[in-house]
Amino acid sequence: MKKITTLLIALILLSTISVLAQTVEIRGVVTSEDDGMAIPGVTVSVKGTTMGTTTDMDGNYSIKVPSETKTLVFSYIGMKTQEIEVSGRTQINVTLESDIQDIDEIVVTALGIKSEKKALGYSTSEVKSDELIATRTDNFATALGGKVAGLNITNTSSQGGSGTRIVLRGGSSITGSNEPLFVVNGVPFDADNEGTSSGLADIDPNSIESLSVLKGAAASALYGSRAANGVILITLKSGAMDSRPKVSFKHTSSFDQAYEIPLQKTWAQGVFDFSAQDWTYIDGDNQYTSSSWGPRISDLDGVDYYDRWQVFKTGYTSDNTFSVNGGSDKASYFVSYTNTMNDGVLDPLSYKRNSVNANTSFKFTEKLTVSSNALYSSQDIDRFEESNNNYTFMNTFLASPPSWNPNPIYREDGTIRLYRGGGREPYLYMLENTGNNIKRERFAGSVTVEYEIMKNLNFRSVTGVSTNHYTYENYKNKGGLVNTEGTYERGTRFSKDIESTEMITYDNRLGDFSFDVMVGHNIVQNYWEDMDFDGTGLVVANIYNSSNVSNYTASSSWGQFRSWSLFGKASIGYKSMLYYSITGRNDWASSIKNDYFYPSHSFSFVFSELMKDNEIIDFGKLRLSYAKVGAPASAYATNVVLQQASSSDWLGYSWPFNGQNSYLPSSTYPNEDLQNEFKSEIEGGLEMKFFNNRLGFDLAVYKNWSDNQILWQQLLNSTGYEGGYINIGGITHKGIELVLTGTPVKTSNFSWDITFNWSKDKSRVDDLGENDEPIDLGSAGYAIVGQPFPVIYGDAFLRDDAGNLVLSDEGDQTDGRTTYGRPIIDPRGKKILGKIEPDWIGGIRNSFRYKNLTLTTQIDFQKGGLVVNFDEHYLTYYGMSSLQEDRPEDNRIVFEGVMGHYDYDTKQVVVSDQNNSAWTYYSSYWQTVCQSTNEDNIQPRDFVKLREVSLTYSMPSSVTQKLHVKGIDLTFSGRNLWRKFKDEFTGPDVETNTGGIDNGNAWFNYSFPAMKTYSFTLGLTL
Repeated sequence: MKKITTLLIALILLSTISVLAQTVEIRGVVTSEDDGMAIPGVTVSVKGTTMGTTTDMDGNYSIKVPSETKTLVFSYIGMKTQEIEVSGRTQINVTLESDIQDIDEIVVTALGIKSEKKALGYSTSEVKSDELIATRTDNFATALGGKVAGLNITNTSSQGGSGTRIVLRGGSSITGSNEPLFVVNGVPFDADNEGTSSGLADIDPNSIESLSVLKGAAASALYGSRAANGVILITLKSGAMDSRPKVSFKHTSSFDQAYEIPLQKTWAQGVFDFSAQDWTYIDGDNQYTSSSWGPRISDLDGVDYYDRWQVFKTGYTSDNTFSVNGGSDKASYFVSYTNTMNDGVLDPLSYKRNSVNANTSFKFTEKLTVSSNALYSSQDIDRFEESNNNYTFMNTFLASPPSWNPNPIYREDGTIRLYRGGGREPYLYMLENTGNNIKRERFAGSVTVEYEIMKNLNFRSVTGVSTNHYTYENYKNKGGLVNTEGTYERGTRFSKDIESTEMITYDNRLGDFSFDVMVGHNIVQNYWEDMDFDGTGLVVANIYNSSNVSNYTASSSWGQFRSWSLFGKASIGYKSMLYYSITGRNDWASSIKNDYFYPSHSFSFVFSELMKDNEIIDFGKLRLSYAKVGAPASAYATNVVLQQASSSDWLGYSWPFNGQNSYLPSSTYPNEDLQNEFKSEIEGGLEMKFFNNRLGFDLAVYKNWSDNQILWQQLLNSTGYEGGYINIGGITHKGIELVLTGTPVKTSNFSWDITFNWSKDKSRVDDLGENDEPIDLGSAGYAIVGQPFPVIYGDAFLRDDAGNLVLSDEGDQTDGRTTYGRPIIDPRGKKILGKIEPDWIGGIRNSFRYKNLTLTTQIDFQKGGLVVNFDEHYLTYYGMSSLQEDRPEDNRIVFEGVMGHYDYDTKQVVVSDQNNSAWTYYSSYWQTVCQSTNEDNIQPRDFVKLREVSLTYSMPSSVTQKLHVKGIDLTFSGRNLWRKFKDEFTGPDVETNTGGIDNGNAWFNYSFPAMKTYSFTLGLTL
């Protein structure tokens, strides 16, 4: 036995020596021929095998190969692949050449089809994954701001998890949604994007591999009835076959600081005593007033300025991401988990998210590959309501006098202290006695089957299922000054979406011609249900539950939508120079009786193919396209829907009737002839690259027109309906988009890359139906025929024909005057007060790399556009606006304008004196006539922002190898660290819209302050 054991050990040792003798380790460095710089991420493989590795951050590689290995293959995107003979060497350094024709050639287009970018006859934009995570945001959509020409981003709030308004090329629907379609791994994704939260935050930015923006109708035409607003394609990260397991961990610590909203800090609580002609101080404890029209704080003994902003703290967010990926010769995998924990700038505020993403791919045979993706996310948000309601935190926070100290919250007798005589809740009280909680839970999964039927003929199927569960709770404790009895509200929303797309593609070359054909079909089913509970009168304080209320109302609803489609595409190319593509899609939907066909045509001419010997021009392409797309009618828009009879219905009857509840048909007329909205677009473009791709530009011009708008039309009561939806109205947009790219400096140790984008969209409302009546879009925006979309519309000050402000020449002219010398509201009706959308928007991104150090900055800017700062409507009344900091000592002001009045008999403006010298009371102006118009509250939306700054240090391989890791990255970053508005703007941020995701987009009131964020990130690759 001992001899046998000895023999076995000897055999094992001999085998090991033999194997070691047959294995050789080859090392080297890979650099670029252009500048001599090291290239990280180059794939180094043994020809004819699955053995391989990649170069590190310094371009170094090391690979153990069999001793009989003859050839190594070096490949990298944008570089020519090289095959190098080993010839017994153990040190092989390689220099790769640029392959200009391959750079950015393959892009993802509609339905996940991969196409040559030079063959596209329309504009697309790509955003790299590292650009989305350069600085920390809750929502990847927020990070898109300033990165894509023609994309306009506004936020509903700075609170964690809030929604983001996203519009491409100005929007095409008057009252419908203007949000683009989101597609994740080939399956449309329900954004469920609203003011207080967003389903887009379910997608972890760390899991995104690439993002493509299809802005024009031709680019998105294959999505038919869902393509009117453009498409954003998201591809999640996946593993690679024939790759070793790679484990990555990333931690980010972020710190949020609130920008102070400008307020006056000079004048104390009080009123102007007209009899004494002086400011009078009121302390807010023994006497009460909502006004800060008192004396200067510095003139009062024992009275100090109170800094309200000390209640805000530095918010902290911890992000941790763990991922692992790899693959064999037949399979690949990628799994990631991210945990986000945010402690907000106020103690009750928080945001928590957990997300998991798993991608797998299996190559069962040489012809059959099956891939799967599973995404799970949960969000838990604690936030405050933002509105002008009397119980919102920012209401009393901003309106409180600067001389009033809110501490303590309670008097000695236990009653609540407040500087005014009721009608509001003290803001410190609300920190513990009001709140809003939102929970989201999402699962989205898809399976992709790809089968090669025969050479050049392929089948592809993508089937996805998504469930989304949303719950909100809104509570106010009993015992408050406004909510004396307390309230509790709860609602749930559940949706399930099933979608399947199958297609067959054929592509081939015949001499100088290339062509491809695709046909396919799509089927969709959406189901949703809602339940709402509104309770009043808490039985026991501090317990927020449906069983702890005295009275309640409840409601529920459900619905379903189905559609199916046939589509196809045919393309032909000639000598890689001329390309023409045609697509068509026909949609059938359950919401309407008719089916609709959506065509597109696109053409591209790569004229640089005629200039191959040109040393300056590397690439040049002209493109032209036309397409027609649509926006669907909502489910049940053409059906009779039963609704529970309300306490007083639109016909004037009261319910319950004789003690009985009832269900009645909806007051909306079921228009069986309702059709989809349509959008047509013509787009042209020019794309060029110069000097070995060191300089380039992409120019797009477009005109689109939307008609058949689905709008509400009021009907006579004799019809039996209050109104109904009909197809009327239209909008036209004309625009230009420009992207410039350059690499001004590129050496072996230093490089500078710059990207500049700029866009301008000009809109016009063409038609709003028979009477062309203005349409209220919400958030202070209106659609008005002949005007840009949208505009601010409302009561205005009276002016003469020359545009001079008319000041009243009527009324008492003594010290007791009330109207004399004061502006007048124009009695002739509402006026157009300004355009909401900007004249143009843009962004500039710079990236500087020196050895292992990379500095990236992004500056965004906007010119033009207006917003209604409704904070000023209230703050100017209270005397708290920063515009009132330098108020006249005698409370008297002389306005520039002419003296006059409006003659109701002749309906004319009468001017009595061209030179005004009449004074009026400053405080009274703000508290009377100014409250009847928003004209004084309209402010410019221009801005320049330092949107992003990041500094990353990648440790060299000489350090990481000693630490037994593949890579270590350290990043310091900041977001919104600096901003510049016009002096006239006094709100929290020009990009805020308190009204949520609506088409008005021009109003904020008592919104939370904007934030600046500082972050530190540690990334490890094992």
